[in-house]
Amino acid sequence: MHTDCSKDKNKLAASAVANKNVFSARLKDEATIFSAYAKAIELPFEPTKMSKYTHFTIYLRTYYTRHT
Repeated sequence: MHTDCSKDKNKLAASAVANKNVFSARLKDEATIFSAYAKAIELPFEPTKMSKYTHFTIYLRTYYTRHT
């Protein structure tokens, strides 16, 4: 999953790409960049809310790059 956020003056948006699916959302003008990143992480899980299934297995891999 790749996440990104963008802010232009008072407009803020979040997006995520997971398994070739693109998700995006426009946030309220008073939202912070931190809440935008939280929304970007949440976006790919939105389809599970509408599913008839009630149990899911989610596999996560994390990458950490230390910048010096």
